[in-house]
Amino acid sequence: MSRLRAVLRSGAFVGWSATILGAYEARRAMTPEAQRHALANRYRARLSHGLLRVFGAELLVEGERPANDGALIVANHQSALDIGVMLALFQAVLVSRHDVADWPLLGRLAKHGDTIFVDREDRRSGAAALREIRRRVAQGRTVVAFPEGATFPGDSVHEFHPGAFAAVQSLEVPVIPVGLAYSPAVPYGKESFAQHVARVAARPRTRIAVQLGNPLSRGPDARATAQAARAQVERLVLDARVALDGAR
Repeated sequence: MSRLRAVLRSGAFVGWSATILGAYEARRAMTPEAQRHALANRYRARLSHGLLRVFGAELLVEGERPANDGALIVANHQSALDIGVMLALFQAVLVSRHDVADWPLLGRLAKHGDTIFVDREDRRSGAAALREIRRRVAQGRTVVAFPEGATFPGDSVHEFHPGAFAAVQSLEVPVIPVGLAYSPAVPYGKESFAQHVARVAARPRTRIAVQLGNPLSRGPDARATAQAARAQVERLVLDARVALDGAR
């Protein structure tokens, strides 16, 4: 049964993504430039909510969402599902690893979603990404970043890189910490994206607790703010785990 479920849901994942992509591109071609941002937000939310349903994801969300007038949202990173969760909750653009831009179907979707791509091994790419984060937030847009820079299993929160915090350090915009916890766990490690998707698709359901924190007080510099954000995300992840355990 789990193998059949994985096949059906993986097919639905591809089918739904392709459907949304085609519908969006058709509507975009007929939409004035000034209205395309709102159009992209609607289709991004539709895509994300649909994919979470495809994978049997059940969200338990606590905390107040920020207004859509410019913010940096930072979270721990465990799974590819994190992306769907964040885009379902926030009208935001993502910071993503650079090779995603070349993935079939998903790369095209990511580009339409105004994703900020970064090669963490290339200093020029990193600098360009920070400038883009700052520009988007200054324009009143919300940016979601995973400052650990990679996915890690379990509820542990690893060191936060200061780059995204440096990009907004001098701006009067909120930095919102978010903690994610999963039951059962969905680690994305040394496997291909397709293998990860199939493994998650095979399970009957995945419960995800999301704890939204209060805006952070800025430290004297970006590194101090990153450390404060990590500490707060650690607490939120623990709260998310408690919420999951209590909802059984």
